[in-house]
This record gives sequence, structure tokens and C-alpha cells, in this order.
Amino acid sequence: MPLADRIRHVLRSFPLPSARQLLRLPTVLDARERMRAIAGIVALLTGGALLFYSWYERTTVEAPAIGGTYVEGLVGEPRFVNPIFAMANDVDADLARLIYSGLFRTDRTGAVVPDLAERYELSDDGKSLTVQLKDGLRWHDGALLTASDVVFTMNLIEDPNAGSPLRGSFRGVTVERVDDRTVRFTIERPLAIFLSALTVGILPEHVWVDIPPSHLPLAEMNLRPVGSGPFAFVGLTKDRRGSIRSYTVERYPGYHDIPARIARITFRLYGSTSELLTAFNGREVDGIGTLVPMGAAAITRHDITRYPVHLPQTTAMFLNEKRAPALRDTAVRRALSIAIDRRTLLTDALNGAGTLVGGPLIPGFSPIADPPAPDPFDAAGAATALDRAKWERVDTAAIIQAKIRSALLALEAAKAKAGKKKKELAATDEERKQIGDRIRAEVTETQPYYRLRNGTVLEVTITTPDAPEFVAIAERVRDAWRAIGVRATVDAVSIERIRGDAIPNRAYDALLFSQILGPDPDPFPFWHSSQVRHPGLNLSFFSNKAIDKALEDARGTLDRSVRGQKYQEFQRLLAEERPAIFLMTPSLSYVVSNAVRGITLEQPTQPTDRFATITEWYTEVQRVRRKN
Repeated sequence: MPLADRIRHVLRSFPLPSARQLLRLPTVLDARERMRAIAGIVALLTGGALLFYSWYERTTVEAPAIGGTYVEGLVGEPRFVNPIFAMANDVDADLARLIYSGLFRTDRTGAVVPDLAERYELSDDGKSLTVQLKDGLRWHDGALLTASDVVFTMNLIEDPNAGSPLRGSFRGVTVERVDDRTVRFTIERPLAIFLSALTVGILPEHVWVDIPPSHLPLAEMNLRPVGSGPFAFVGLTKDRRGSIRSYTVERYPGYHDIPARIARITFRLYGSTSELLTAFNGREVDGIGTLVPMGAAAITRHDITRYPVHLPQTTAMFLNEKRAPALRDTAVRRALSIAIDRRTLLTDALNGAGTLVGGPLIPGFSPIADPPAPDPFDAAGAATALDRAKWERVDTAAIIQAKIRSALLALEAAKAKAGKKKKELAATDEERKQIGDRIRAEVTETQPYYRLRNGTVLEVTITTPDAPEFVAIAERVRDAWRAIGVRATVDAVSIERIRGDAIPNRAYDALLFSQILGPDPDPFPFWHSSQVRHPGLNLSFFSNKAIDKALEDARGTLDRSVRGQKYQEFQRLLAEERPAIFLMTPSLSYVVSNAVRGITLEQPTQPTDRFATITEWYTEVQRVRRKN
């Protein structure tokens, strides 16, 4: 007998109750029997559910799903979400990284790999680079992205009227359109950094073509951009004062690589690091876009992951002798350097989370040139050096009198410039009193002695971002300098003031700041004399022809050995002049809620590299069938 017939025979032998009989069942059962029946039914249903869940777990796996929102907090405000300007502002750079694509990009290991480019060919002499674009590239507004957009972008960067800080990286470079998908770069001399330079985002010609280069900074599209990256601009919100408080982008499904999983990213913008940390601890944001020192005590949340980030970043004191004439003295600069106990500074200010450095090239990031050792700590030697340089040790009263004399001379000069007669130049009794009272109120710090030479007070104001770690470093350096007689003070200001005023105008005596070399260890943008004025990043206003030549020669060779020699020469010359006091490279972390998954940070070379794998991040999950 077939199996099906046997089953039917068994079922006929044990007939099941009808629906009507089942409905009458409670009336024929007593209370105890009803309870047992209910328990049996519950057990049967529970067992069935458990069996189904076990089967479901065995046959499916959890996988990322498209959707969800990630909220990240940033310090500052966007101004130019435009790749040819964005490097001067971290907020702009972060947004541009998500919205725009370059011919190349840095991957999770820090390597430069093709992005919009499908393939490229570099000539044997390093003077010609041909790049073919991927097929079917489109802007967020649906227009085709072609070779004409690449040529347009490069010409804008090289146009002096545009004022792009990237112009120096493309000096001596011409670009031509070969066809809709191909461009050819011709370089006067080989550029070791050229592929890294081509990670800059490409602009859409059809959006920007009608705007004169000199008017680019005023264009609305700097804040409402059209790009080709994994995320597209959605909107922004402002407060009553007109400051941008949030900026939102959404997943671009037409992205030329694998589209992102997170549907939307909102950046909330804060005026200071302390405000951002408060928001993060209060769960207003999921992540901190500003990298913080490993083990930062200000973070009190526990549902987080700290991703270690080791950048080619130097924290240094950049000395501006144009603003503080006493810093023109090499003996002073050396004394200021050796007066700092760097090891204790690292321990006290950053809990030891970092590495001491002696120059702009960073250990582990400069395989072609060994970085120099930090200056040894010698406070007694620093004081002796200042003594030998004729900086006399004086008391507070002498400093006050010297500053009063200087202020009176400045007042007379101002009156003369205003056209006052000679007999009217001298300060009145009231003016003398006001100046004296003001200076006595200013000189309130306590230190063992001060320094004076030819009527000039040895004084330095340290300008620093108001982030806790920077303030901690600045205060300890101030104390070290006061111990050798320098009248040192700290001016902690917002990062917005640093970027919007102090750096563009070089308005500081000494600036405590960090510089990042990026994917290629090229110090040209930070130390070549062509970069002394804004938007250049030569923060010490430093000029040296021998250093210029060493940096130019290093850029102009593809021979790693020769390039290394030139960088060693550059570092030797820089160490002799000491236009900056190099302190450390901090060990940082990217802190994110555990609700955001898929994040991998292997070897970032700049803060925006945290987004190198942004398309793999996710906040939503789903169950999918397990593959056999």
C-alpha cells in the first residue's frame, strides 16, 4: 500500500473532533480539566514557537539593512563645502568627503586608490598621467559626469582669482580633455605627491560655470552642493543668529560604487568641544566627529566604542616673529624649546596617549626620511642661554615700567600719525594714569622673575583652541616658560576664531595647533615660503630659500632615496632655525555609539578617512537566509 494511502487509513481510524465539538469542549470539562487543557495548548504553542525560532535561527543570519539615521556632532560650522576650499576647515572637509568624489581616494589602509577613475597610466618619466573615467558616472542632480568636469575643476584650482589653497599642489600642471571619459595631465617635472593631490573632489561644471572665479567663495552652492559621492545634500538648519546648527545628507542610490547602507546622516554643530562632549554624554548624538585623546575622561557614556586613530599629525607651537619681535632671536627660540619637559607634558596633559616628536615628519608615516629626536629637557640650560643672550633678569616693577614706557611711545606715535603738533605729542597726566593703571592690572601673574633687553620685555601669548587637551598643554608650556623668566600667558579661543581670524591673519605670538600631513608625507604646504600668507598653511610665517629648494626638489623626484635625502636636509635646516617647537603626535580615538556598526579604521591619514568605509556602516539589521 502506498504511503499516502496508509496515512489516510490511520487518520480514518482516529477521527478528529469537528469545530462544533471543539467549541462545546469547555462545557463538558470541569475546572481542573479546563486548566490542564489550557496548559497543554499553551505548551503546544510554545513548543511550536520555539521549534520555529530554532529553525529560523539555524537557517538565517543577521545582516545589515538599508535605512536608519546616524547623528554625528562636530565643532565649528560649514563655510565652504567645496573640495577646492575645504581643506582649511575640518567641518567642510568632512562634508565634502561624503558629498564629492575625486579621481582617486584613500582607502581604509590609507592607500591611494581609483575612485571616479576606472584606470590610469603614468608615463615612464613621470611627466604625463592619463586617466579614464568609469562609464555612466552621474551627479546627484542626474547630469552626466564627464572629462569636462575634471578639466573645469583643475583649471579652477590653478586660477589665482579663485584663491584655492590647493593651487600650490598643481603648480606646473596642465590638463586636457581627450574624450568624454579621458583626461591627460602634463607635469613640468615629476610630482611624487600627484596621485594624492588627485583625491580632491571634482566639481560639476554645469553648476559652477557661470560664477566668476573671484566670486566662488560667495556662491550659495558652497553650502548647498551638488556632488557625486555616496551621500547627497538634503538640507540645513540655522539658529536665530544665522549660524548653521545642523546639516543633513542622505544616501545616494546612484553612487558609482556600492551605495551606502545608512539612509541619512545628520551633523549637529557645536561651538566648542565641551558643548559637543556634553551632547554626546546626553545621547543627543551618536558619534563625536572631533577626534579625542584615547581614554578622554570627559566621556562618561558606556554604550560606545573607541576606535584608535593614529594620524600623521604634529602638535607644535608655531612661533610668529612678525608679531613677537623677541622671537627673532634664535637663542630665545632654542631656550623656549628646551625649557619644556615634553615627556612630563605628554603624561600630565594627555595621560601619556601619544608619541614625542622632534620635527614635522612622524614616526611610522615617513618611511623615506627618519624624523629627528625631540629637544632634550634642560630648564637650567634654557635660563643660561637667555642670560648669555643679554636678556636681563628683572622684577615685576621693572617690567611694569618698561611696558608703560613702551605704551607711552606707542601713544606718541599714534598722535603723530594723526597729525598732532609736536608739542601735543606728549601724554597728558590723565593718559599716563590710565596707561599705568591698565598695565598694572594686566601684569598680575606670579613668577620668580622676568626678562628685559633694551627696553623690550620677553613676553609670549600662547593662542590655543579651547579644547581641553590643547588648554592643558598650553598651560603647562606657559608654566615652563615662566620658570625661565618669560612673561607667558594663554589665550584659549574657539576653533572658529582660530580658523576665521588667528590663522588667516597670523594674529598670534605662538599658536598651539596640530597639522596633518595627509596620505603623502609632504611638508611643502606647511613650510614652503609660498604658503606664508592665507590660504597657505605656513603658520610660522617662515621663509628660507634653502628649505624651499629642498622641498621643491623632494616633490620633483619619484626616486624615494633622493626624496628621503631632501627631506632629511629640510629637517636639519628647520631644526637649526626652530620656527616651531614640535611637541608630540597624540593618540586619538573616534568615539561612536555601539548602535552604529560596520566601522573599520585601519590606517587613516587624515580625520576625514574615518569615512573611508562609510558605505559599510549600518544601524538597521534584517534576517536573511544562510548560505549553504
